[in-house]
Amino acid sequence: MADIRSLLHSYLDSSGLPSGEVLLSLLEGCISVLEGENADYRPLDDEKKAGGLLDFTRLEVASLPVLIVPDLHGRGKFILDILDFEISGRSVLSLLESGEIFVVCVGDIFHSESRGKARWKKAYADFNTGNLTNDSLKEEMKENLSLLQMILSLKSAFASHFHILKGNHENVLNEDHRTKYGNVPFRKFCDEGNMVAVFLQHYYDDLILHEISCFEKALPIVACFEKCVISHAEPAVFFTRQEIINYHKSGSYVTFALTWTANDAARGGTVKNLFKELLSEENQGKAFYFAGHRPVLGKYALRQGGRFIQIHNPDVEQVAVLLPESDFDPERDIIDIENRRK
Repeated sequence: MADIRSLLHSYLDSSGLPSGEVLLSLLEGCISVLEGENADYRPLDDEKKAGGLLDFTRLEVASLPVLIVPDLHGRGKFILDILDFEISGRSVLSLLESGEIFVVCVGDIFHSESRGKARWKKAYADFNTGNLTNDSLKEEMKENLSLLQMILSLKSAFASHFHILKGNHENVLNEDHRTKYGNVPFRKFCDEGNMVAVFLQHYYDDLILHEISCFEKALPIVACFEKCVISHAEPAVFFTRQEIINYHKSGSYVTFALTWTANDAARGGTVKNLFKELLSEENQGKAFYFAGHRPVLGKYALRQGGRFIQIHNPDVEQVAVLLPESDFDPERDIIDIENRRK
């Protein structure tokens, strides 16, 4: 545990960007883990590849605590604080090491968004002069890539207990391929999606860009446990279990509808119907559906008759903790871990 904690700290504390060789090694190792996940909890799709669903409802480990992490957006310190956060007197890292907890991140590794708004505008101005790897963009990418290294290392170290789902920002190629991969070019304050792709291509090479894209496309899109279902965004419409598993099937709308849904844009009853599809009858009435994607004010936002909980507040280090011995209470169990430690 001390070794991996030190490794993660070294990523965050590094004075520069990681080497291409280090990134490539981490990416290749993690992609192998994702593509080879145990079919007992990640069922294979029709092509016998790892599917889009993580299903822990049918395994003996289903009763373990689940810690849900909202959108990350370059916040490497958030990951370190999560690992040091204590549940019942033990750190999350200790629980991961012994296989006694599930940590599920809802995605969005890259782009600092509002936190880095001024930096993005400066980077954009320099980018438009032809300085494609300017200092402002390097500063942004240092945050993004240090966090990516943390995620890759944690997934490789704790394959069956640390998970990250695909978010709408997992589109490093900035491609427009909504039907198969759920991808739409990203632009918020300037031209962030294109700038990141160009930076990586110029600072590293096409291989790094390709491998990050392969990592993104190997990520699942839904996780379900006895008391909850999780995706990046609120599900826009209902999908069958098999449609979620076959998320890469040509013409599929599944990934887009689980990563890009705007607030109040989902069809009514979607969450309730997904509970019926994914959970046992005895757990459907007490389960919650968790997602992030759009920022919330305060702790959370409720929709879908109070069964959908949106938890992404980018101003705090907030997580949701589901414990096997008690029913989830959003006021008690959505926790600002940074302030809890002070």
